[in-house]
Amino acid sequence: MAAALLLRTVAWPEVTTPAYLWSRGFLLYRDVKYLHTPGLIGLLALCFRVFGPATAVVRIFALSGPLVAHAQVLAETRALSIPRRTLVSAFFLVCLFVSNGNAVWPSALMAPLALPLARSLTQERWRRAGLAIGIAILLKQTAAYVLIAAALVLLIRRRARAILELSLFAALPYAGVLGAFALAGAGGEMLRWTLAVPFQVQEVTFRPSLFTMSMMAAGFVPLLIVLAQGKGARRAETVWLLAVAAGLTLLSYPNFLLMQTVAAIPPLAVGAAQALALRGRLSPAIPAFLLLYTLSRGIVLAAGETFDARVLFWNEDPDFNALIERLRRLPETARVHSELWGNVLPRAGRLPPGRIWVHPWLRWYFPVEDCRARVLAAARAPGSVWVGSRGALPQGERVGPYAIWTVPASPPPDAGAAPNSRGDQNGYGQKE
Repeated sequence: MAAALLLRTVAWPEVTTPAYLWSRGFLLYRDVKYLHTPGLIGLLALCFRVFGPATAVVRIFALSGPLVAHAQVLAETRALSIPRRTLVSAFFLVCLFVSNGNAVWPSALMAPLALPLARSLTQERWRRAGLAIGIAILLKQTAAYVLIAAALVLLIRRRARAILELSLFAALPYAGVLGAFALAGAGGEMLRWTLAVPFQVQEVTFRPSLFTMSMMAAGFVPLLIVLAQGKGARRAETVWLLAVAAGLTLLSYPNFLLMQTVAAIPPLAVGAAQALALRGRLSPAIPAFLLLYTLSRGIVLAAGETFDARVLFWNEDPDFNALIERLRRLPETARVHSELWGNVLPRAGRLPPGRIWVHPWLRWYFPVEDCRARVLAAARAPGSVWVGSRGALPQGERVGPYAIWTVPASPPPDAGAAPNSRGDQNGYGQKE
C-alpha cells in the first residue's frame, strides 16, 4: 500500500480526456473519437461527473482495481506461512508496478475479474464466466482472447454446448451497451469505432524484445510446475488459471507492452502460491526462483520509477501546472484546442471547440470520418484558444515552454490553415 501511494500514478490522456469530455456532455464515438470499448471510459466519466476531475479521483481510480486484485490474491494464500504469503504478495506487487499497473488503463481495471473468472470456469458456471469475459471485453476488445483460450480448452474436451453458452453470455454486456448507445443516437458510431476501426487503422507496434518476452514467460513457470504435478481438482483449477492468464497476456499483442498484461498477474500470483505449497524434489527451488524473479524485477522498478506521489501527464510537471493555472483564468466560455499530450482539458476544466475531439497525437485515427479535419475546422473559429509548444505557436503568449494563442476575430486569408501553418493539415508542420 505504501508503494502504491508513493509511486507516480499514470493518467494516460487518451483515456482520461475522453472520460472528462463524456462527463461534460460529449458522447463517446459520436463526439469523442476513440477506438476501444466504453467500459473504462464510462466508469471514469461517472467518477468525474460525481466528484469532478480531481487528482485524488484519478489516483484512487487507477489503484482501485489492482488493490482489489491483491486482496483476492491474499485470500487465496491464507493456507501459506507468513513468509511465503509475503513472497507471493511481493511477486504480485512488483509485477504489477513494473508493468505500469498503477495507471488509468483497461488491463489494470480488468485485474479483479481474472480470479473470479477462473473460479467460474473451474466450477463450470459458463454463464457467470461468460458475463465476466463480456465485462472484460467492455474494458478492451482484445479481452476476447480469454474467450478464445477458454473455447480451445473446451474444444479439446469436446464441450461444444459449453462453448456456445460461454460465447452467448460473453456477448451480452456489449449488446446491452450497444443498445444504450443506439438509444442515445450513437449505435452506428459505436459499432464502427469498436469493431471496424481497429482493423482499419495502423497503430504503433512495439516489437517484442528478448527481455520482455522472457519476463512474460518466466511468470508462467510456477503455474506450469503445478500443472505438471497436479491431479484431479487441482489440475482442473490450474488449467483454467493458465488459460485465463494466457488469454489476458495476449492483450499485449501486437504492441508487446508489459502494461497490457497487468490483468494476467493475479492468476500468475495464485499459481506461485500453489507452487509454494507443493511437496517434492522441486519444492526448495520454487521459493528461490520466486525470490530471484521478484528481486530482479524489483531492482528494475526501484531504478526506473519516481516515488513522489504525483500523477504522470496530470500534475507532475511544474511548467504544465503553470499553464493550467493560466488557462483556468480564461472565461468559462473559452474553447481550448490543445496539441499537447498531457491532460490539458480536464485539468483546466475546459471544453474543445465544436462537439468533436480526437487525440492530437494518435495520428492513425485521423482519416476515419475525416475527424482530424473536422477538429481543426472547429478550432479555427474566432476566439478559439490554441495551446501548444512555443515552437509551434511562436506568436502566442509564453507560459514556460508552452504557448497560448487565440484565433483572431478576422484572420487573414492565408492564415486559415493554422496559426503557423505552411499548408500542413494539422497546423504544426506535420503532414497528415
